[in-house]
Amino acid sequence: MTSTPTREFIIVGQERGAGYALWDIAPAPTDPAKRSAVLEELGVDAADAFGDVNTEWGATPREALDNFLAIMREQSGLDDYGLTPDSRTEKLDEQEG
Repeated sequence: MTSTPTREFIIVGQERGAGYALWDIAPAPTDPAKRSAVLEELGVDAADAFGDVNTEWGATPREALDNFLAIMREQSGLDDYGLTPDSRTEKLDEQEG
């Protein structure tokens, strides 16, 4: 049996109480220095727009986002916590090539 390796994804968006507005999701750089620089830059840009930057592990962008949303559901206590309608979901099904 083969398993798909997991990797870290950077999730950028805005927590809106009953849901999360996804702005972008992308694989995190594996180089620690590049990862740190990217997270810092994205953090400043997101904070300027009243958003936030999170990381989560998954085999795919969609799996990482699902894991992130599960944590957000638990933290909020809302079983139906999910993405807001204006979320940008086009990168969720991208495959690395």
